[in-house]
Amino acid sequence: RQRQKTLLISEVGSQISQNTRSFLRSVKLRVAQLLQCFPSSFALSGQGPATAATYRHSELRQKFAPQPSPMELNSSRYYRLLKLGADTTERFERARPITAREVQASKSLVLFVDCRSEAERAVSVIPNALPAAQVADAALAEPQLVVAYCCIGALSAQWCEAQADGVWAYKTRFLAGGLASWAHHGGALVEPPPPGPSPGALGGAAAGPGAAWQPTRRVHCWARELAPFFPVASSGYDVVLAGAAPPDASVLARPSDLRHARLRHLAWEVRLRYWPSVFCIEAADLQTQLALGHGRSYLIVDCRTSEERQVSTIAARGAMVISADDFRMRAPEYIGAYSTVVTFCTIGGRSGIFCKKLVEELVEVGGYSQEGQADALRRKVVNMLGGIAAWLHTKGGLVDAQGLPTSLLHPWCQAFLDMFPLEGLELVFDECRPVPQDALSLIACKQACGDKQQDAFPQRLLQMCSMLPPEVINDSLTRAMESCAGYED
Repeated sequence: RQRQKTLLISEVGSQISQNTRSFLRSVKLRVAQLLQCFPSSFALSGQGPATAATYRHSELRQKFAPQPSPMELNSSRYYRLLKLGADTTERFERARPITAREVQASKSLVLFVDCRSEAERAVSVIPNALPAAQVADAALAEPQLVVAYCCIGALSAQWCEAQADGVWAYKTRFLAGGLASWAHHGGALVEPPPPGPSPGALGGAAAGPGAAWQPTRRVHCWARELAPFFPVASSGYDVVLAGAAPPDASVLARPSDLRHARLRHLAWEVRLRYWPSVFCIEAADLQTQLALGHGRSYLIVDCRTSEERQVSTIAARGAMVISADDFRMRAPEYIGAYSTVVTFCTIGGRSGIFCKKLVEELVEVGGYSQEGQADALRRKVVNMLGGIAAWLHTKGGLVDAQGLPTSLLHPWCQAFLDMFPLEGLELVFDECRPVPQDALSLIACKQACGDKQQDAFPQRLLQMCSMLPPEVINDSLTRAMESCAGYED
C-alpha cells in the first residue's frame, strides 16, 4: 500500500491474499519470515507482536520478477547461436561440424585452422592455430583431427567443403558456432605472437624467437549484428567490433532468407489461428503502393507498445503512422478519411487481433451493420502479414521517434529474435525482461508450427473454409497459392 508504508506484521497478515496464506501454510513460514527473504524491499523492526514492516521503495512495485543469471542468459544466447550457425552453414552439405565441447574433450592431436582475416586474428586466436592460407597438405598429415574455425562457422564450413575431395577430408571438421561457441564453453584464447619461424609449433605455426602465446579474453566479432550471440560481458570475454572488413555478404544473406521463410510460415499460422476473418496485405505490396506515391491514401496503425515505438517504427513514405490508442479515439473519422487502414505489430499477431476486434465492435455498435457496409469495412481495415519483421525482410526502412532514419528496433521479446533479418539491423531489448503475457500464445503458436511443412498450408486453410466468408476464402487462397510451392488443384 503506497500511502501506508509501515505496518505491523499482524496488519500485513490480515491483508495478504488467500493464495499467499495457503503458500505460507504449505512451507510453514510466518509473514515476518517471508518478508525477511526480500531485504531490499522490506525492513523489519521490533519484536513479537510489535514487529513492524516498512516498504523501502518510493513507489509500489506490483510484481516481483526474478532476474536471470548470466548462465541462463548465455544458455539463451548459445541456443540462438546454434540456430544461426546451422542456417549459415546448411549450404555446405559435405562439411561436417564438431562442437566446442567435443573438441575440448578430445584427447586427439588437434590442428586448428583459422579461416578469418588478418585483422581478426590480430585480436586473438585459439592456441597454436594456423592461418588457413598457410595450411599445406604436409601440415594436415600429422594431427588426428583438423578443426577449422571462424567467427560463427560460415567461412570455416566453406573451407571444409573445399577439402571434401582431399585425402584428409575424413578428419576435417568445422567448429559449429565458431569462436562464439568456443567462448561459450570457456575456450582458451591467446594473442598471436610476432611473426617469425618457429619449429616448435604444430605444422610450423608462425612465432618469433622466444615469443610466448599470451592469454587473453578479447575476441573479435566482424559484425555488430552478431555480437548478441557471444557470451554476456559478465562471462569475462571482451567482444571487439572494430578493425576488420566483413567477409562475403552472403554469410548473413542466406540465414536472413531462411528466417524470412520461417516468418511467412509463422505469419500464416498466426492468421489461421487468431484472425482468419481479417483481410491482410503483404509488406511488399504496401511498399510498392507507397513507392508509387499513394501514401496519402493509407493510414498505418502501429499496434506495438509505447516502449517499442520509442525505439523505431516503419518509414512509410507519404503515409501517416499513428499508435493504436490514437486510432481508437477517432476510428470512424480515420476510416472515413483514408481508403485503406493498415495495422501492424511485430509479426502480425497483436495487430491482427486488434483489427478483428475493432471491426467486430464497429459492425456491432458503430453504424456499419447495414448490408454491404460490414464487408466494405473488412476490406478497408487490413492487417500487414508478418508485421514489422516482414517489412524489414522486404527492405523496408525504419525511423526513430523524431522521424530520422535508424537501424534500431525493439523485437518485443526474445522468442521472436530469429524472425528478423540479420543485415543492417540492431535489436534493442532487455534480455532480463520477463516474457510479456500477451506473447505466450504466439510463442506457443511458433513452437507448434516449427516442425510443420509449408506444403500443409492449403490443406489447413481448406479445413477452415466452412468458418470463413466467401470473400475471405478467395483472398486467403489467392495468397496461399502465391506463397506455397508445389501443390496443385
